[in-house]
Amino acid sequence: MKSKIKLLIFSFFVFLAPQLSAQLDNNSGAKEKVKLKSVTLNSSKSVKKPTSLKNNSTGFKDAYKKEKEKQKKLQAEKAFEKKGIITKVLARKIKFKKFIEKNTIQIPMIDMDIGVFRTKSKKINLFAFDFGKIDGDVITILKNNKPIFENISLLESGKLDIIKIPLDLGFNKIEILAVNEGNLRPNTGAFTLFDDFKEEVFSDTWALAKGAKVIAHIIRE
Repeated sequence: MKSKIKLLIFSFFVFLAPQLSAQLDNNSGAKEKVKLKSVTLNSSKSVKKPTSLKNNSTGFKDAYKKEKEKQKKLQAEKAFEKKGIITKVLARKIKFKKFIEKNTIQIPMIDMDIGVFRTKSKKINLFAFDFGKIDGDVITILKNNKPIFENISLLESGKLDIIKIPLDLGFNKIEILAVNEGNLRPNTGAFTLFDDFKEEVFSDTWALAKGAKVIAHIIRE
């Protein structure tokens, strides 16, 4: 009897062993799968914007802003140089001198001395133009009795470049000489003198006979 019981128990374990082995194998595989899945999740990272790109973005914006400010400044300077400085007083004088030119009034050869001026500027800038009909008026600029810009044809406002006259330390005698009187007498022009800081030094008109001058005495301190 005991032998039959032992045989029955042995047979039961023999039958059960393969199933336990398969279950252990399956459990091991499941754990391995979970482990692999866990590794995959841990290795994945969210994509972040590189720091260098952030810095470049800011740099591009700053560069664009600086370039825009630079262009704005250049445009302002260009507009200033082309337009010149024409005050209300100068505009009234121009209107009166146009009447003189229109009626071709002959005037004596008299120099126009505009006085003495002091500045710390390294140069004086002259903006001059023919405010009347463009009739071929020509001027020459002298410094201390020596021509430095010769035979300049006067054009209308906005078409003549600024004439930059370098100043010596101390005394400078600047003269605008009427080379001719054009086709309509006299030689007519409007002018503005301003320094390196775009501050107006003097502004007026002239109506000069041939050979007459506008004279300014400028002391560079």
